[in-house]
Amino acid sequence: MTNDSAGLPRHGSIILLFDQATGRIGAIVEVGKLNAYRTAAADAVAAEALSRPDSRVLTLFGTGHKATYEAAAVARIRPIEQVIVVGRSTEKTYEMVARLKNLSLPAEAAECAEAACRRADIIVAATSARAALFEADWVTPGTHVASMGSDGAGKQELPVEVYSRASLFCDLPAQSRVVGEFQYAPAEASLTAIGDVLSGKAPGRVRSEEITVFDSSGVSLQDLFIAGAILRANVAENLGPTD
Repeated sequence: MTNDSAGLPRHGSIILLFDQATGRIGAIVEVGKLNAYRTAAADAVAAEALSRPDSRVLTLFGTGHKATYEAAAVARIRPIEQVIVVGRSTEKTYEMVARLKNLSLPAEAAECAEAACRRADIIVAATSARAALFEADWVTPGTHVASMGSDGAGKQELPVEVYSRASLFCDLPAQSRVVGEFQYAPAEASLTAIGDVLSGKAPGRVRSEEITVFDSSGVSLQDLFIAGAILRANVAENLGPTD
């Protein structure tokens, strides 16, 4: 039996939280689903900072567990009127379209990857690809592009040629060059940490026609934050209101 057939996420992980006073394990959190939430939330924060406010068309590469969360999160921060799904399997593509429609997201299957990219205001790649999913020339001015599947050496979702036309952002530049999408970026390419944009230390999008690229390889602080938030919520729910 596979995770797919059991209705479980393919990606499984566990967070260990240690008591800072004693060094003993304070909690063990299974985060298969939480990982999808935290990644999608981080990508939505980046999209809010980097994509055009009037972005209405989202092209989504990927039909797996995390892709659903990515689409739902982006739709919370931008007025998305159409989600175009690009998948390798026709069956899985239409299954993803059905899942998104069940979330009240207006979804359709792509006729072809090129047309889907050219229509997009935002492109999100959520796959396990090891080669570019589309051509750089298909990305039109003003598009925001996000890769969340490249989280290991050898993985790749985006065409290298787009980097010379875009402003490049990521969770952590040093990490992105080793295991993220920007392991393929030229050494002289300037990478901006999204945290610097959020704190006002660096600019995000500065022109409406600018192409922005965000590499979301993830950082451990995101895991610690969401695990802590879940534990606090669980404690509050179990304790209930106090007098």
